[in-house]
Amino acid sequence: MTFTTDRRARIVVLSLATCLLSNAAGAAPYVQSPAAEASPESEPMGVRAAPLSPPATQDTTRIKANVPPSAAGQAQTNVFYLNYDGVKLKHTGKDNAKNDETAFAEFEETFQPYGEGSKRAASLQAVKADWAKYKVVITDERPDQGEYTMCVNSPTNVIGPGVLGVAMLDCEDAKVASNIVLAFHSAKDKYSASTQATTMSQEIAHAYGLEHVNEPDDIMNPYNAGGDPSFRDECLKLDSNVPVRCGDQHKQFCDKGQNSHAELMWLFGSNEPDPEPPTVAITSPQDGQEFTAPAQVTVTVEASDNVGVAQVDLYVDGVNQDAPVTVPPYEWKDATFPEGSYCLTAEARDDEPNVVMSDPVCFTVVAQSEPGEGETGEAPNGSTGGPMPGGEPGGSTGEGETQGGESTGAPATSGDSEGEGDSDSGDSTGDEPSTDSGTSGGPIIPPGPLLPPGWGQQDSDDGCGCTQQPGSGAAGLVALLGMFALGRRRRR
Repeated sequence: MTFTTDRRARIVVLSLATCLLSNAAGAAPYVQSPAAEASPESEPMGVRAAPLSPPATQDTTRIKANVPPSAAGQAQTNVFYLNYDGVKLKHTGKDNAKNDETAFAEFEETFQPYGEGSKRAASLQAVKADWAKYKVVITDERPDQGEYTMCVNSPTNVIGPGVLGVAMLDCEDAKVASNIVLAFHSAKDKYSASTQATTMSQEIAHAYGLEHVNEPDDIMNPYNAGGDPSFRDECLKLDSNVPVRCGDQHKQFCDKGQNSHAELMWLFGSNEPDPEPPTVAITSPQDGQEFTAPAQVTVTVEASDNVGVAQVDLYVDGVNQDAPVTVPPYEWKDATFPEGSYCLTAEARDDEPNVVMSDPVCFTVVAQSEPGEGETGEAPNGSTGGPMPGGEPGGSTGEGETQGGESTGAPATSGDSEGEGDSDSGDSTGDEPSTDSGTSGGPIIPPGPLLPPGWGQQDSDDGCGCTQQPGSGAAGLVALLGMFALGRRRRR
């Protein structure tokens, strides 16, 4: 993209990047926190840019009609959308997160996705921890209604190396209802999830009028000081390198300086306990359903919460499969189940956390029928190869009876029609099933599963590659569930 020289120079100066990247960084106050000094591997130095003022073109019509989210809060919205998935911003002279519109020409860019990996979930949880005291909603799924602030988390850096983030400064949240802020991080950068969360939380706080302070243990410190800072409940000196622009907001809580915690409490109100647990139910498979081995079963769960579902876990016979899903659809696709009986339960939790377990859903996986069993070559519906209830083999009238040594029911499973399956004329009436596969008088009752010996225990492309005894608790399914096509995203 193309920058105007004056505009870019203004941003670089405001960001203090030149102080950071030169050996003269000591010109600005910088104190390494004890936590950072104790870290075995120090992170790269970085600075968060001084926030920018809203342009005169910013549209404030929606602000006038907007209602604060609670009686205790001043803020126009308390919903923060952490966008890890990439976005194309267009310059319209105003911030509007719902329409991906930015007030600044320099931010008109296609921002690449943050990337996959453990740091994504860790940074999301760290941001939630930063804001746990305040009545806010934090999600990595774009809200489908209402106003929200969007924090774009992307390796695409529109300012320059060493700058970790930038945002608009909206004093008292009075001009912009739907801010867009930028955090220049990725799943593969050299910053910890905690440092990434500090960038995200600081840029979001700028959108509500908080400015930089000279305290490494406060989230509003502009320099990367490592550790795990918080919004401090104390009067801290504002950064003297840039002019103070939201003085009226700060003076309500601090004669000289800024009390980050007090201002956020005024903006959003105190977070109230959430006593309401989620609801969760397994919708597929159905309780009592039967499958033929080897069965590929997609497990689908419905879960909801008054605030938002944080995570859904799947249990097989009481064993957690360690394959959590954090966004809808909550499903585990094409899990392979060997022959046996299984009971599934799903556990849903919210951010409180409240935890609830679903009712169990049980199903069976039966052996495949051998060719020739039954009139159609398949086991009767519901049959597992053994005698049917009531002692009648096969459960079909007359099936298995012999007349004159010839079978009128199911064919023999070995030999010819006049071999092992024959009987002396009239000796057998088919009233009782035979339990000896080598004797005459009725069909041959398979002594066990119809699958080849050792099936499902060998490593091959055809088998499941795990040791799994029917009804053994399904602990072996951990490896199988690792192959599920898990859904991404979702919460609220």
